Amino acid sequence: MGAVHPMETEWPKGSIAAVTSDRESFGMTIVEAMRCGLPVVATDCPWGPAEIIEDGIDGRLVPVGDRAAVGAALLGLMEDEELRRRMGRAALASSARFDPAAIAERHLGLFTELAAQGARGRSRSALRSVLHRSRGTVLDGAYALRYKAADAIRKG
Repeated sequence: MGAVHPMETEWPKGSIAAVTSDRESFGMTIVEAMRCGLPVVATDCPWGPAEIIEDGIDGRLVPVGDRAAVGAALLGLMEDEELRRRMGRAALASSARFDPAAIAERHLGLFTELAAQGARGRSRSALRSVLHRSRGTVLDGAYALRYKAADAIRKG
C-alpha cells in the first residue's frame, strides 16, 4: 500500500491493525486504529502499547521480535470473525479515553491550576486573558482533530 496521508480515511477499510514496533513512545497509530473500531495486534514494547491495549479485550499484545506470536495473533483474529468484531467494538469504546476533547479539558484543568499558582502578583485580568487564550487554543485543536477524524470515518 505504501505511505498514505491522512491515514484516517484508510483505517476503516481494514479489519485488523498490526503495529510491530521495537520501541514506541505512546502509540498514536494504535489509538487511531482503535478509534476506527479495529482491534490492534501490537508488540508489547516498552512505554506504549500496554498502556493502550488490554490484551485479549480490545487487541493483542505479543512479545517484541516474536514473529510467530504476531502471526498467530493475526491469524486468530482473521479466523474468528466474532472475536474480531467484539475486540473491534471494545477497541472503539476503549479509545474514548484518548478523545481529543477530553484530553483538552484535562489540559485546561492543569493550565488553570498552574496559572493560579503563578498568578501571585499578576493582575486578575492578565490571568483571565492567559486562561482564555489557552483554553481556546487547546479546545480548537481538539475539536478540529475530532471532526476531521469523524469526517474521514464517514467518508470511509
